[in-house]
Amino acid sequence: MTQARTRTRLAVALATIPALAAGALLGASPASAATGSIRGTVVVPSGVEAPYTMVLAWAPGAKGADFAEYSEVDESGSFVFDELVAGASYQISVIEMSGSLAAGYYAGSKYVATSADATLVKTGSRITLRPVKAAAPTDVRVIAPSSSEPPSWWGDTSGMYVVEPGTSRIAAFAGSYGSGPTAARAAGILDAPASASVLGSFDKPSAAGDTVQMTLPTAGMFPGASYTVALPVGSPEEPAGFLDAYYYGGTKRVVTKKLTAAGTFAAGASTADLYVYGAKATTAVAVTGTAKVGATLRVKAATWSLAGTTSYQWLRDGKAISGATASSYKLTAADLRKAISVKATHRPTVAGNAYGFSTSAKTAAVMAGSAPVAKALPTVTGTTKVGKTLTASRGTWDSSGLTYGYQWLRDGKAISGATKNTYVLTSSDAGKKLSVKVTAKRPGHLAGTATSKQTAAIAR
Repeated sequence: MTQARTRTRLAVALATIPALAAGALLGASPASAATGSIRGTVVVPSGVEAPYTMVLAWAPGAKGADFAEYSEVDESGSFVFDELVAGASYQISVIEMSGSLAAGYYAGSKYVATSADATLVKTGSRITLRPVKAAAPTDVRVIAPSSSEPPSWWGDTSGMYVVEPGTSRIAAFAGSYGSGPTAARAAGILDAPASASVLGSFDKPSAAGDTVQMTLPTAGMFPGASYTVALPVGSPEEPAGFLDAYYYGGTKRVVTKKLTAAGTFAAGASTADLYVYGAKATTAVAVTGTAKVGATLRVKAATWSLAGTTSYQWLRDGKAISGATASSYKLTAADLRKAISVKATHRPTVAGNAYGFSTSAKTAAVMAGSAPVAKALPTVTGTTKVGKTLTASRGTWDSSGLTYGYQWLRDGKAISGATKNTYVLTSSDAGKKLSVKVTAKRPGHLAGTATSKQTAAIAR
């Protein structure tokens, strides 16, 4: 089958569904060595209408819209791929354009959400796919300040697609759910790209400072799975052009050009908001101070592209420290040998802009705090005669919250087992001088020590 015939068949198949879908699928190129085939049946769940079901064959590792071949599902539920490479194996997925079925992959007796869990199917095989009902629809919303002009890339987008994180494989078409196309343009407000203008609608701002948004009710996602959204700006005629895209940035984050940095949302989530503008850190937030237990670290504030207010969250080895949200942080014993950083979140004053985020570099591993110091040395009291008991005082120290240990010394050498604050003199002590060494400890700090003066020589 020629490339022209392949595209013509597909264009006819998509004639009654959103033009948005055609842009992606028409960009596919048929396999160069088309001699193998895979046949099968799609069994739709009872009670579900799936009028626009298509099956796609993917070479392992394929991304974006770079599928090897597609097949329409006929009224009996049958499909066939007849232009695959003989002897090769493929991952097989289902997309139902109106969003009634969940996009997913063949995995033997199972139907799974992601390509990573798909079973490879070798040409010459016959399979049965049993897709499941799609999750509740999600409103994919494009949000911008009401006073904004369209970003420079907006007019180049070839639609909006729900895609698999990591691979950007098409899973659903933004705006697929609903009773039919509605206008998506509002005079004087951020215009929708032409290919998306048949879907969703822009809500006009009701007052100064309001945001403007285009809402695209979207279905066709696998319950429990995670997705991102792609707005391709490259050539829709080439698979690589589909990967040249802006992606959903995540909650309150501006769109990103990096697929690896794309945010995700769960199938069935009520909304997924794509912000086309947002605050950016022009200089990164930083941490100042000594990374030592007991010391205080302080924020060196970032600078931002937009006016707004900034909040902070201190991190220990990358994880949030409960309650540590001020612009300074006093290091505790829990921070010992950990790396500390701070995350700044900047909320722009003008509504409709995404938040800005900046995370500092990590400190070196936090060192132990300074050792406590004795302000008055320990003392030894009692009769210095064999059989009598000596008692040690711990002295006074410059820190609170200390625990103390004792070690009795005979002529300056440790007496084995003599580690209490009292000591009964033995015959081994006769003629010797005794003292006591007190060790003061505090969590996260070095230990401090202080030694008493020696007693007189012990009498028998």
